[in-house]
Amino acid sequence: MGGKMSRVFARTGLGRMSSGEYQANLNGMNMFFGAVLGFVLSGTEKLSAWQFGVLLTALASVVITVLYISSSKHRLMYSLLALFYAATFPEVMSVLLRGPDLVPDKVRPTLLVWIGMTVMVEFWSRERNEAADKAASNDPAREPETQQ
Repeated sequence: MGGKMSRVFARTGLGRMSSGEYQANLNGMNMFFGAVLGFVLSGTEKLSAWQFGVLLTALASVVITVLYISSSKHRLMYSLLALFYAATFPEVMSVLLRGPDLVPDKVRPTLLVWIGMTVMVEFWSRERNEAADKAASNDPAREPETQQ
């Protein structure tokens, strides 16, 4: 049954992702959700400059954690950490900003959807790019890794 489903997915274009598709997914999502976060933050005019700075610092930390999902060998841990940050973001910000309901209510769902889509793309099976792997291992300009 599993083999048959794999063939169906492959024929419909839902099989393994190429490296180009993977990069396109990540780049598109990061641009899109960055823009959405900017739009969502339009409700922060009521914050003082200090509160806005704290909010931006905390939000940047969550965004960096989302980007680490696709950049680190510890992607499962960063996925869980990003989900935790997003799930608790408004409550943590209420404590840090010393006031309830100062974070726009659309921040949490925006972060959760971005993280969910990033995790899906990151853990979706991908084609192996053997030509690039071989070229990288035979590249004379590439310096050998040294152990410290």
